[in-house]
Amino acid sequence: MRQISVIEDGRTQTTLALLSVQEFLREGEHLLQAHRFQEALERFESAQGRDPDNREAAMGANLALRGLIPRWHFAMLNDMERNYAFEEALREAVTPTTLVLDIGAGSGLLAMLAARSGAPYIVSCEAIRPMAQLASEIVTANGFMERIQIIPRVSLDLKIGRDLPRKADLLVTEIFDCGLLGEAIIPTIRHARQYLLRDGGRMIPQTARVFAALLESEQVHKVNNIQDACGFNLSLFNRFSTLGYFPVRLNTWCHQMLTEPQEIFSFDFLRDSLLPAERCIDFTVTYDGQCHGIVFWFEVDLNDRVSISNNPYNPTTHWMQAVQCLLYPVKVTAGQVVSVMAAHDDTSIWFNLNS
Repeated sequence: MRQISVIEDGRTQTTLALLSVQEFLREGEHLLQAHRFQEALERFESAQGRDPDNREAAMGANLALRGLIPRWHFAMLNDMERNYAFEEALREAVTPTTLVLDIGAGSGLLAMLAARSGAPYIVSCEAIRPMAQLASEIVTANGFMERIQIIPRVSLDLKIGRDLPRKADLLVTEIFDCGLLGEAIIPTIRHARQYLLRDGGRMIPQTARVFAALLESEQVHKVNNIQDACGFNLSLFNRFSTLGYFPVRLNTWCHQMLTEPQEIFSFDFLRDSLLPAERCIDFTVTYDGQCHGIVFWFEVDLNDRVSISNNPYNPTTHWMQAVQCLLYPVKVTAGQVVSVMAAHDDTSIWFNLNS
């Protein structure tokens, strides 16, 4: 930013101040285009600080925030099935002496549910700084500032004695995407078990299972694949296709599950090693058709009684289902056994058809 303590080339201080705003706006636009959203936000906020009524600065800051904080947060926060399930699980787990660690504060909702359930102190960490700042404001606005501390750090950087007074009695987190693992729940929990949760401590969620089925859906396949258009061969464009899974609201597309769903992986978050794994699963085809990919979803047990799921038959969940498309459809017939290799690492699940 230019110094504006003197007049340069006959320009007034006001002119120089406006020029500084334009410089911030230009830098912010370049950073937005580079997907450097946090830095872009800082530039636009600097422009707003010098010109609070500048609409371009306000719109730029909003675009940067939307890059940092996806809009699905609104659908998630309005998912009453999810919210009530976590509240019920927290009510059963919290005692008047429970130190709660909430990983992935978001809006602060789960931390406040823990406080309302009777937890005397909750440490809630959030890696996205604007989100952490807003969560602190929300916690304060709801009267929980004495019992909830929002820390703007990723959980892997938390330290006992600095961020938590001691190891937590209860870990609560909801960092799973439509395919369960995409928000790094496995390495997060693995680290928390070793460094942040006391021996004998409790965890919400406790366990999870992933189910999958072979899928016929030309419409879903076309979301991620192109062959011909207007008489031209555009198949080379499939170089940009998503190789892994992507979210689909399955009941909005014409589709047929060609097999019965099968459990492909299960996770005990408190006890399992949570290391990468793979397994071969035989699916028996129940309908003749074209297999365009594999659809899968999760069932998560928050405790022994309370579960949540994004299965395709649950119309109220905000989570979509996960689909991994094949590059080319495969014809299958009823009674045929299709062997599928399923694998997962810390952040993803994927499939390969063996036959």
